[in-house]
Parts: sequence; C-alpha cells; structure tokens
Amino acid sequence: MFGKSIGGLFCGLALSLATAAFAQTYPMRPVRVVAPFSPGGATDIIARLMANQLSIKFGQQVLIENKPGANTAIGAEYVAKAPADGYTLLFSNDQTFVLNAVLFSRLSYNPSLDFAPVATAAYLPLTIVVNASLPVGSLKELVAYTQARKGQLSYGSYGVGSQAHIMGEMYKKLTGTDLVHVAYKGSAPAVADVLGGQVLFTFPGIPTIQGFLKGGKLKVLALSGDKRNSLLPEVPTFTEAGYKDLDVGAWYGFVAPAGTPRDIISRINSTVASIITNPEFVEKSLTAAGMVPLQNTPEQFAVFMRSETERMGVIIRQSGAKAE
Repeated sequence: MFGKSIGGLFCGLALSLATAAFAQTYPMRPVRVVAPFSPGGATDIIARLMANQLSIKFGQQVLIENKPGANTAIGAEYVAKAPADGYTLLFSNDQTFVLNAVLFSRLSYNPSLDFAPVATAAYLPLTIVVNASLPVGSLKELVAYTQARKGQLSYGSYGVGSQAHIMGEMYKKLTGTDLVHVAYKGSAPAVADVLGGQVLFTFPGIPTIQGFLKGGKLKVLALSGDKRNSLLPEVPTFTEAGYKDLDVGAWYGFVAPAGTPRDIISRINSTVASIITNPEFVEKSLTAAGMVPLQNTPEQFAVFMRSETERMGVIIRQSGAKAE
C-alpha cells in the first residue's frame, strides 16, 4: 500500500511537471478564438483588436472564428466541447455568460460548469441610435415619437436575451409604448436595418457605429455609463436624459473549456493583462473605440460573473424581457 502511495505521488508529480512545462511553451501552434456574433459588431471588433495583440505577444497566430446564432449558444457550445488545451477559446460578452443563464431555463451549455474563466478585457457603453433623418433630437423626443405611433414601429436587438433586447423591453415599459422586437444575429445587421428604415432604433456599442457617425447617417441620443464618453461629449448618459433604468453596458472576456490547465489559463490571463494595461494600446484601441479596460484574475472573473448574474436578474425581471 505504501508503495502504491509513493507511485501515485511520483505520477502526480510527473504530471504536474509536464503540465508546467507545457504551459511554459504555450502556445506552440495557432490559437483559435471563437466570437459568437456576426462580423462587424462590437464583439467581433474587440476580439480582433485583442487577437492582433495576442499574436504579437505569443509569437503565434491568434485567429478569430465567427460562429453567430442561437443567442451566442452555437459558438459557446462549440467551445465547451473543444479540447481543454488552451488552443480553442471563447471571446464574448455578458450575454453568453450572464444574460442567457437568467433568461433561458434550458441552454445547450452551462455558463458556470462548461467553462474556465480566463480574463476580462473591456467594458463598453451602449448607445441608442436612430437614422439621422428621423425628426427627433433627444431621447425624450424619441419617446414622444414612439408614443404617438403605438404598434406601428419596431426596434432591433442583437439576439433574444442580448443587452439590446433587455434595454428595448425596458424602454417599452418605461415609456408605455408598443414596439415590435426584431432580433438579429449581431449588432451590425441591426444597425444596417436602422439605416435602411426597417427598424426605428437599436442599442449598439460605439465601435459598430463610428463610421456611420462620421458619415452623418446615424444619431446617438444617449449612452450608458456613469459619465459622458470622451468620443461623444455632446451625448448625454441615459441618467442625464431622464431614463437611468436604461443604463445597461456590456463587458467582454475570454473563457476556455472546463479542465484547461491552470498554468495555461494563468499564461493567457497575464498576457491579456499586459495588453489592456499598456497605455498606448488603451489610448489607440480601447479609448479610441469608446471602451474602458477591465482587468481581473481568473478567480475575480468567476466572482464577477456570479455577481453580474444576480444584478442582471433583477434588471431583467424589471424589464419584463422574456425568451421568445
């Protein structure tokens, strides 16, 4: 029995040393990062910014693969079933990790059991945008416009259970308006239909709309956050505009399949931290896109997800948003 214990000890030690050695050489081949949204939206844009920097830091290609659909479940389930070796990661926002868990009684993945939290990356304020030709100049004027046209208008979200869905349902409740919810597979197609006149408004992040703002095709009426954004200093926050209950933002992070070696998770976390604490990257890539860096250890990320699930559960119940 004693011999078996010694043998087990040596086996465990050998495995531990092998894992540590593997982590030191990680990555030895390209890393695939799944973004469960369509190309062109905020998640895709942020994912590509981070992938470019990770490629430089790792000395290996970090490739973005878009797998939109099913409220991010297609991409999430794919990563949940991938080998737990650090070469397939999921980069998404709180819809995948928090909102889906609150809204849906059944999911094809378990946010708390199927993934290992790796690193948070950024917080993104969300805006409410309308076509520049719409005869409204403020959120209160939009409310009056929609109240006068009950049942005739629609708003776009980037999926059932997305931040935009919750904000749209909260808008309806707060303003007493009747709007049809149109769910898209990402914020970019929702914005495209605001431009085309198919839906009245949506709630994109600043990276998705910067080009359209410069071209004078969209108007931002308000945005989330506790203060105005430096890129849009003339735009009030939702609280300033008189609708503080619409103050919902988005946060982004990396997770890996459950069972991924701790040393590899630590390696990725420290690398992400070195990127989002680099002043040049923050200024040119995050601040320039209206984002704020968000740094956590894997343990802090896990606690953060639990607290966010509780917080957003309250907001979702208040909004009346339901999985359609």
